[in-house]
Amino acid sequence: MTLSLKSVHVSLGGQPVLRGVDLEVRPGEVVGLVGSNGAGKSTLVRVASGVLNPDAGSISLMGRSLASYSRRELAQQIAVVPQDLHVPFPFLAGEIVLMGRAPHQAWLGFETREDVERARDAMESMGIAQLANRSILELSGGERQLVLVARAVAQESPWLLLDEPTAFLDLRHRVTALRVVRERAARGHAALLVSHDLSLAARVCDRLVMLSEGRVVAEGPPGEILTRERLREVFGIDAEVMAVPGGSPVVVPVIPGLEGPR
Repeated sequence: MTLSLKSVHVSLGGQPVLRGVDLEVRPGEVVGLVGSNGAGKSTLVRVASGVLNPDAGSISLMGRSLASYSRRELAQQIAVVPQDLHVPFPFLAGEIVLMGRAPHQAWLGFETREDVERARDAMESMGIAQLANRSILELSGGERQLVLVARAVAQESPWLLLDEPTAFLDLRHRVTALRVVRERAARGHAALLVSHDLSLAARVCDRLVMLSEGRVVAEGPPGEILTRERLREVFGIDAEVMAVPGGSPVVVPVIPGLEGPR
């Protein structure tokens, strides 16, 4: 009962992006995917969601090949929050969230009262109910990102793939979005979360998977993965790694010339 990638290889434009990646996400857990720019994180999300086919290797969901799912079946199982979404038409934010209900609707595509209520509940959970009647083209980057998370919540798929969902969010909305992810995990759902915020990922995730040049170089509890030596090796930075109450690590980069308070 997992989302599983085995020996996955992907090349784009003739260049290898993923090199023999093994990854497993189980119900009830939040797995963080971390690594430097170009490490292959977004490509891995595209492969895991069925958007991109691997050149080699296999992807399975609950013991069944991902390729055997229809697009409708797959959307009933996996919801994706991309980094951003280009919407060329002035759909209302509420309409975008309601689109998350499409996999559960009848073939004619008419939404039910329940669909509308689920979409409204999702917007309220993200604190954006007031945006329902505003055009998506009028919203800030952060507001659009919250709409995309709300759409995924409304979709009610048990597997959630999030590619930098907090990149444009202020601190309050980061907490809101990640609280929703943790609450889903507590109900037996699963999430794969891409994040450049190592401290926040360590706080939220049960496990971290670290990618470097398309390979998994480390996997395990955040406290074991985020070490000074590994951060130097993978990110090329010096950093202090400190534990906060509760045990999760906090990463503080060392910036040459700014070693102390001014």
